[in-house]
Amino acid sequence: MSSAESPSTGLGSSFPQTGDTNYSEEFQHLTNTINSLRAQISRLSALELDAVNKLGTPEARQHLDRLQQDRDAYELLLARAMHTRTQAVERMHKNNAEDTIFQEDIEKLVQFDGSLPPEPEHAPATGSRFLEPFFLLVGSLQVAIMVLFWIFVDYDHAFDEEKHEGEENDVGRFYLFFTDVSFMLYIGFGFLMTFLRRYGFGSVGFTFLMSAFCVEWGLLCVGVAKLIASNGPYTSIHLNVAGMIDGDFAAAAFLISFGALIGKASPTQLIFMAFWEVVFYSFNFLVCQLKLGLVDIGGSLIIHTFGAFFGLSATIFMSPKVTDSTMHRHKASRYTSDMFAMIGTVFLWLLWPSFNAALAPPFSQPRAIMNTILSLVGSCVATFVWSQVLRGHKHRQVVGHFDMVDIQNATVAGGVAVGGAADLVLGPGGSLLLGLAAGTISTLGFCYVSPWVEKKFGLQDTCGILNLHGMPGVLGGIASAVVTGIARDDRYEEPVNEYFPQGEMQGRYQIYSILITLGMAISSGLLVGFVTSRLFKHAPKDNLFEDSQYWATPADYSYIGLQPVDLVIAERKGDHTNASQQEPDRDNNAPELNNDHTL
Repeated sequence: MSSAESPSTGLGSSFPQTGDTNYSEEFQHLTNTINSLRAQISRLSALELDAVNKLGTPEARQHLDRLQQDRDAYELLLARAMHTRTQAVERMHKNNAEDTIFQEDIEKLVQFDGSLPPEPEHAPATGSRFLEPFFLLVGSLQVAIMVLFWIFVDYDHAFDEEKHEGEENDVGRFYLFFTDVSFMLYIGFGFLMTFLRRYGFGSVGFTFLMSAFCVEWGLLCVGVAKLIASNGPYTSIHLNVAGMIDGDFAAAAFLISFGALIGKASPTQLIFMAFWEVVFYSFNFLVCQLKLGLVDIGGSLIIHTFGAFFGLSATIFMSPKVTDSTMHRHKASRYTSDMFAMIGTVFLWLLWPSFNAALAPPFSQPRAIMNTILSLVGSCVATFVWSQVLRGHKHRQVVGHFDMVDIQNATVAGGVAVGGAADLVLGPGGSLLLGLAAGTISTLGFCYVSPWVEKKFGLQDTCGILNLHGMPGVLGGIASAVVTGIARDDRYEEPVNEYFPQGEMQGRYQIYSILITLGMAISSGLLVGFVTSRLFKHAPKDNLFEDSQYWATPADYSYIGLQPVDLVIAERKGDHTNASQQEPDRDNNAPELNNDHTL
C-alpha cells in the first residue's frame, strides 16, 4: 500500500491515555488526531473512487480491497479518538467546578511562610449554649432512658440459681462474645469509616457516641419486644449478659445506616434517627424472629438488610441537595485515611465469627464459627480477583489495579451473607461458595451499581452500604431459605420439625421475612428520614464531609488534601522536575508531605 499510511503504525499508536491530567494538551492532541484521521479517510475515499474507474485487472481489484480495508480501519480509529475526546471533555467539565475553590487554596499555600494559622475566631453566641438542639435532645432522651431503666429493668437472677447448682453462668459463656462484638462496633465500624480524608473525628467519634446510645436504648426496645412475644406477665425486663449482645446488635443496625449518611447528617439528626430506627428495628425483630420464627442467627436480614435499606431510604431526604460538584470535593480518601480504614476492615474480618456465633446454641456454635470463617475466606479471595478484573474493565485496561474501596468493604461481605445460615448445615463447600458469591456481588456493586444508582436516582451512599450490607444481606436471606427448605433429619441434632420453629415450612417463612424486612426498612426509613430532615437542619452544604463544622480541629487540619507549597510554586514556574524531587522542610512548623504528594 503505497499511498496511505498503515493504521497499525500511524496515528492510532499516539493516542493519549484517559488518565492524563493535562486536559488542555490532551484535548488539543485529540482534536489534531481527529482532523488527521478525517483527512486520511477523505484521501482514501478519493483513491477508492479512482480505483473503481480503473477496474479491469485482478491487481486493480486487490488494490481497491486494500483501500477499503484501510478506510474501515481509519474509521474505527476515528470513532475511538472521538470517544476519547468526549471522555476528556467530561473530565474537564467535572474539574472546572472545583477550580475556583482550589485556586483559593493555592493562593493560601503560595503565601504560606511555615507558621501555623491562628486559631479561628468564632462569632459571639446569640443565646445560651444549653438551649442548643443537640443538648436538649440528647439530654432529655438520656434522662428518659435512665428513668425507664430505673423503673422497668432488673437483673436476671436465673444465673445466680445456676451458679448455686454448680452450672456455668452466662458470664463465662457470653462475655467474650460480647467483647468481640463490641470491638467490631467501636473499632471495626468506627475505623472503617475513616476513609474520608477530612472526617476522621466524625467517623470514630460519632460511632462511639451512637453505639453507646443505641446499646442502652436497644436493651429497652428489644427487651419490650421479648416481653410482648412471651405473652406476659409484663412485669420487668430481666437483664443478663446475653441480653447485652442484643443491645450491640441494635447498635450495629444503626451503624450500618450511618454509613449512608456519614459526613452529611448533623449529630442532632443522627440521635433522632437512631432513636426511631432502634424502635422499628425491634418491631421487625418481634414480627420476623419472635413471631414468624425466622432463622437468622447472624442477622443477615434482621441487622444487615434492615440497617442498609433503612439508611438508604433515610438518605433520600437527609442528604443536602448538591448543586455543584465542589460540595462533594472532600468525599475522597488519602493514603493515610485508607490505611486507617483498613484497620477497621481487619478487625471486622477477624471478629465476624463471634458476631455470627454469639447467640447460637452451644451445640451449633462450632458450626457457626467454621461456616463464617470459610465464607470470609471466600469473599476475601473473590474480592481481590474481581477488583483487579473489574477495575481494569472499567478503565478499558486488560489488567487493572486493586482498589482500596473494594478491599476495605467487599472482603467482609462473606460474613454478612453467611449470617442467616451460619449455624445451619451449609457444608464447608457451601460456606466457601456463599463467600465467593458475596465477594463477587459486593465488588460488582462498588464498581458499577453504586455509580449507576447515584447517577440515575441521585442516591448518595457514602460508604456503599447497599453493596456491603444490602445485597449480601438479601443473598444471605435467600441462602437460609434454601438451606432450611432442603434440610434433612439426619443432618441435624433433632428432626427438622423440632429443630426449626416452622418445621418443614421454615423455608417459606424465611422468604416471608425477607419481604417483611425490606418493606419495614424502606417504609420506616423514608418516614424517619422525612421527619428528621424537617425537624433539624442539615449539615451546611459547604462543609460536607468535614470535621471542622462539629469538632475542634488541629491547626494543620486546613491543609489536609491540598498540594504542597513547593509543588504549586514550581508548577507556576513550569519546573515540575525540581518540585517533585525537593525535600520538604521538616525543621519548621510546616505540615509534612505524604507519599501521594498531599498534605
